[in-house]
Amino acid sequence: MSEGLSLQLTRWDAVVCCVVLFGSILVGLWLAVRARQAQTSAGFFLAGRTLVWPIVGASLYATNIGAEHLVGLSGDAYRYGLKAGTVELTCAICLGFACAVLLPYYIKTKVFTIPEFLELRYNASARLFFSGLMLVICIMTKMAFTLYAGAMVLNHMIGWDVMAVVAALGALSAVVTMVGGFAAVAYTDTIQAAIIIVGAAVMTLVGLSHVGGLSGLVAMVPERMHIAGPCDDPSYPFWGIIAGAVYGGIFYWGIDQVNVQRALGARSLDQARWGAMFAVLLKLTPVFIFALPGVIAYAAYPGLSDERSKETFVLLLNKLCPEGIRGLVLAALLAAMISSLLAMMNSISTMSVRDFLVHFRPATPERTQVFLGRFAIVVGTLLGIGAAYFVYRTPKGLYEYLQSTSIYLVMPITPAIVFGILSRRVNFIGAVASVAVGVAISAVYMADAFLVTFVGPAAGQKALPLLYHTLTLNYTYRGLWGTLIVIAVLFGVSWVTPPSPPEKLERTTVRPGDLAEPFRGWSDWRLHLAALAAATVAAYWWLW
Repeated sequence: MSEGLSLQLTRWDAVVCCVVLFGSILVGLWLAVRARQAQTSAGFFLAGRTLVWPIVGASLYATNIGAEHLVGLSGDAYRYGLKAGTVELTCAICLGFACAVLLPYYIKTKVFTIPEFLELRYNASARLFFSGLMLVICIMTKMAFTLYAGAMVLNHMIGWDVMAVVAALGALSAVVTMVGGFAAVAYTDTIQAAIIIVGAAVMTLVGLSHVGGLSGLVAMVPERMHIAGPCDDPSYPFWGIIAGAVYGGIFYWGIDQVNVQRALGARSLDQARWGAMFAVLLKLTPVFIFALPGVIAYAAYPGLSDERSKETFVLLLNKLCPEGIRGLVLAALLAAMISSLLAMMNSISTMSVRDFLVHFRPATPERTQVFLGRFAIVVGTLLGIGAAYFVYRTPKGLYEYLQSTSIYLVMPITPAIVFGILSRRVNFIGAVASVAVGVAISAVYMADAFLVTFVGPAAGQKALPLLYHTLTLNYTYRGLWGTLIVIAVLFGVSWVTPPSPPEKLERTTVRPGDLAEPFRGWSDWRLHLAALAAATVAAYWWLW
């Protein structure tokens, strides 16, 4: 076990944790098997497109929340205050855009995957390239990092062997996904979202009672209760993070197959939009139940070093939470890890079968598609475990480098998809040129990160001085400038080359009047978004 704090668990804590965690998985599997949704390709990959809005929203939330929220966010908030949670309140921007622009076209065309939509808008090459890229990112970075980070957290907390935990988490998640398909994933996510919120909220309330309530906390550490960092903040510049929500958040919530698959499985566009708004509502909680505990720990136990502050989550559990509650919060942590893995495995399975097998062999029988979907889960899990082992055996600096630069891998792609829907003038040649320029820009950013990680900040500044000004130093600013350049190339090249064939635009691009839907009263998702946007602005204003 790593040096530092270890979680003090009693037998009662273990019982509570096991009952809550495995109970949620078994109930999710039972609901999925009862619904008989894993026998056809639409059932196995998209739950038969029958999901209703509470399931869509809760599953989106659970997919997003991982160990980095419960453990990492509390540690960052101990060091930096509530501004560590700034990005958590940007969901109204991202999902609002997705509901208005992206989801209507995904659902109208009845695609299984986002790469499939790209074939309709551009061509088959775009589909295969994007699907292959997303599979590599999903397995080699997302799954590997989720498995490794979760195992490291449990190693620090309890002393469990890292690779044993990696294998156990991978195997358990693979079995659930293979048995129940996407329905089991969605139902389990919904139950585990409730566990995550309740467990973290209980810990937060216990912590607040220890420091004299919210007013007592504000009086003790007023400097840690502000969410807006200045524009030159090296870690959390407020406006840089808001800009990041526009280019990075739209990709994450509106293009990334892992998340969008929840909306694709909805019963209708209305259910998908209502579910997205429910997810926005749930995403108002992380600042208060994941970041605020870090500030509570800073008030109650000041003076921890940067390294020891990473153990804030364990410190709170040991010092403040009574027996039984520790087991509930540990169950919430494990649920967060498993929900993220379930989402990745289901998406890997869907893209592997629908974007490659069915693309080249359209007549593949339904049962064969389901069988090969399960086989893809096995292969993807083994590759993910292998990638996690690679991270485990390499120097810590490499892990941090790969984690910090993974955002640059998706920056070149977002404009081609978003503006491919918004503009009928954008064409395939422009998309290819913009992606190529975006890859070049990302390579520069990643080279700088490599120099900083393995040589030192001075080496990066000497080699690439342009990246070391106030508005280019933080990764959020870099992503913004890179995205603007990619957009300029996309439109510039598209305007000087022949337009896309009309048949490619009919069902995949915005037409005049598409966005001006008639108002439908209390059930209109735009009214819900307006209320949630007001709540978001109020939260920012209150914590400013």
